[in-house]
Amino acid sequence: DADEPLAESHHKNHANDPTILTTNNNYSYKHPQSTEKSTKRSLSRTLSSIASPQTRLSRQSSLPWGHKPSPLIGASCFLFLLPIPLLLRSCYTVPAFLLGCVTITSYLSDHAYTGLESWAHALDRVMAPMALTSCIHAGYSEGGMMWVFASMGAVACHVIAHNYAKKGMYDEFVIWHSLWHAVGSGLVVGCFWIYGGDGSCWEDGASEGWFAV
Repeated sequence: DADEPLAESHHKNHANDPTILTTNNNYSYKHPQSTEKSTKRSLSRTLSSIASPQTRLSRQSSLPWGHKPSPLIGASCFLFLLPIPLLLRSCYTVPAFLLGCVTITSYLSDHAYTGLESWAHALDRVMAPMALTSCIHAGYSEGGMMWVFASMGAVACHVIAHNYAKKGMYDEFVIWHSLWHAVGSGLVVGCFWIYGGDGSCWEDGASEGWFAV
């Protein structure tokens, strides 16, 4: 066929170009290096957006689809209540208190006012890192560095969920944001179920443990 040599020559000329999009009737793909760079840029923008003080103190929702509450996310907010008895038994009152606050703020921000303008979003963005940091410190005090590293799994779920939200992928966001709640609370439960105290710090003469962080 007369067009084949021309097509073959064109393909060879661009075979080493990492930005070229190669297509035929059945498939299309980008060069792996181009895809990897795009993924790194997307992750960097996501982390910057999450950490931005201006974003954290904003009343605006970060979700692009408006008010679309998910029963799964709403229910997952109450998982933060599960570690509270175990934390109190070990006299970690500060993380227990913060988890109680986050249960309320997350439900308001992630479910009741999701996609709407509300101070609940700013409160949740402030309270969630405080609760996370306090729980990581408590987990480290009881179980060592293993629990600090394990907590990064929960953070990863949050980052992935945020990235899906920026792409407008609702179903994926719901799954990963619910996992952020479930994995985070589950790790605290696991740590204090295994290493937690027996409540002896609440006995007379042990008041120094009441406000452990």
